[in-house]
Amino acid sequence: MALALADRAGSDPAEAAVRQQPAGDRQRFEPFPPCPLDAGCPHCADRGEGGDDWSFVDAVYCISLADRGDRMAKAAAELHRVGLCRRVLFYRPQRHPTRVIEGIWESHRAVARHALARGASAVLILEDDAVFGNRVKRGRLARVAATMRRLPPDWRLFFLGHWPLRARFLAPHLLATASACAHAYIISPRLMAWLAGLPSSRWTEPERRRAGGGIDAAYAALDGSYAYFPMLAVQAVRGSDHMAYKKATRPIKKLRHLVTRTALGE
Repeated sequence: MALALADRAGSDPAEAAVRQQPAGDRQRFEPFPPCPLDAGCPHCADRGEGGDDWSFVDAVYCISLADRGDRMAKAAAELHRVGLCRRVLFYRPQRHPTRVIEGIWESHRAVARHALARGASAVLILEDDAVFGNRVKRGRLARVAATMRRLPPDWRLFFLGHWPLRARFLAPHLLATASACAHAYIISPRLMAWLAGLPSSRWTEPERRRAGGGIDAAYAALDGSYAYFPMLAVQAVRGSDHMAYKKATRPIKKLRHLVTRTALGE
């Protein structure tokens, strides 16, 4: 199932597709660099006879802002640790000039469009603050693969890390869920096409919002969402660029805002 990494020569099909779009609808497609090699990483040295088995996904992306090399470096170290380093492409967008939520939406949409243009069928999308558990080894990954095979044909999302707002068990490791947090999830072609067709995060119907706005609200409102139990990834306990923006621009009006809109929340 492995999908080839970005071509080293010639034009990229996703970028060619973007150039054909009307100027007002073009996304900022930045280079999709691979994970930097690490001479001490056993996965970088592996030639296919060992290592952890992520073959249940055929493409992997990690979103990290172009001006946050520090976060990309931490994400790369995490990807080396869990054996995704040889499979991942980073997406390095510029920071949105005015709306952080819109920038997050555009980044996930750009990755979905890139993967869709390359014919991917199950794509792992990570944000650069995703942290995997210590037991992400071949046995657990085999259980994840087996759980994915139990998904219905019309599945859209399969979370490996999430914030469940509502969930119920369908099988020992499988949840049907309405979840927020988009730091570690597998996306289907059905959802790739849906996301590719929505250039703005403002689609969300107010009556269906369960998790604020943007990509979290959209995913929490979608049918066809599932999750692996127990989750494989959480978000790192460090400051979020998104939260930093909110804390800097939103006034403190209630006692709880000391947590949600200041550094106390971190």
